[in-house]
Amino acid sequence: MTQGLRQADIDVLIQTRDEEKNLPFALESVRGWARRVFVVDSGSTDRTREIAAEMGATVVEQAWLGYAAQKNWALDNLPFEASWIFILDADEVILPELRDELLAIAGRPLDQTPQTAFNINRYFIFLGKRIRHCGFYPSWNIRFFKRGQARYEVREVHEHMLVEGEVGYLRGHMEHNDRRGLEFYMAKHNRYSTLEAREIYRVIKGESQAKYEAKFFGDAQQRNRWIKQHIYPKLPAKWLARFVWMYVIKLGFLDGLAGLRFSLFMSAYELLIGLKLAELRQDESHPLA
Repeated sequence: MTQGLRQADIDVLIQTRDEEKNLPFALESVRGWARRVFVVDSGSTDRTREIAAEMGATVVEQAWLGYAAQKNWALDNLPFEASWIFILDADEVILPELRDELLAIAGRPLDQTPQTAFNINRYFIFLGKRIRHCGFYPSWNIRFFKRGQARYEVREVHEHMLVEGEVGYLRGHMEHNDRRGLEFYMAKHNRYSTLEAREIYRVIKGESQAKYEAKFFGDAQQRNRWIKQHIYPKLPAKWLARFVWMYVIKLGFLDGLAGLRFSLFMSAYELLIGLKLAELRQDESHPLA
């Protein structure tokens, strides 16, 4: 155990596939205080599984089911015993201030914490620089919750957690930094754009299974979902709107050259979504599988 830290009533879940460059940092950020760390691997061909085992994690192999389905499978099937669960991506780390908050919450009797789950904020690292604007900060996601009281909605990408009970916010941060390089990052967003176009198409057709409530006057995630469902399909030049939103309205220019590059990158991602959505609309019988 890391000196000065106590083991907490927290289990950690990490999903992996070819994450040997990122995983050591994620595991180091929870080593010494997490009760147990589960790494669910879906066919890595590098040293991901070996690194996880060497650093004390429990490695479970499971063929890829999809972003939400894979995590729900883990929540349903792994032997979690801690009162609290934290879901950490392999390219993220838990920073010390957040760690200390988690330890304090988990150190109290469960019934003394009225919240069922907590939103966690994170910094994005792009080309070695923290993005503090661009609409990517703050970036809230529910990651910390009481065991058995939260699971993911059925959505192919950018899924949210459905929680039974009150949701709070913590002050500390995670840091997202994919060390595999831009080639991988671009390939991942190419795949994301396909999944996002499919989800938007399902919403348009009234066939979406996503259950996260879309509300303009809700929290940030509910508002984003409302915009995706009601505004996004009607926007012309969505890639340009995305750039103006990130770089001008959300002050991306204050992030300097990294902010410009990141805004352009996400605009290109938006262009891919739009093109793939147009392809789906072109042929009403286009398969979604």
